[in-house]
Amino acid sequence: MINDQTIQELKQAREEAEALKASAKAMLEIVEKSPAYIEAADQARKAADYVLDLESHIRHEALATYVDTQEKHPRPEIEIKVFKVVDILNEAAAREWCFLNFRPALSLDVKKFEKAAKDGSIPDELATVSEEPRVQIATKL
Repeated sequence: MINDQTIQELKQAREEAEALKASAKAMLEIVEKSPAYIEAADQARKAADYVLDLESHIRHEALATYVDTQEKHPRPEIEIKVFKVVDILNEAAAREWCFLNFRPALSLDVKKFEKAAKDGSIPDELATVSEEPRVQIATKL
């Protein structure tokens, strides 16, 4: 049995948790507005951008070397990996072909199937719809 005291304890616990969260957020905002934090964040962004620029340059140079020499290890720290990439040229035609020739490639859209089952559009031998009780506690106690 749920009594008033338990509900009151939940209300107080939520209020305390919210107050502590707000306090931590306020402290964080003070720190984030400090000149030292602003400078550190700016330097961190610049350093991250520089890292990205260097990585991009190294990737570009390594790929150019690979195109010329087919060398997959231009340096001990760098490896060129070759992947097979598929471009589907006509998705509708591919879907039709799979329907007739390769059913494993077709997948079930579970969300749409569940919605159709709830609407009564799916035969009972394929899916059942039942009710499941779930507890929801009001946010404002």
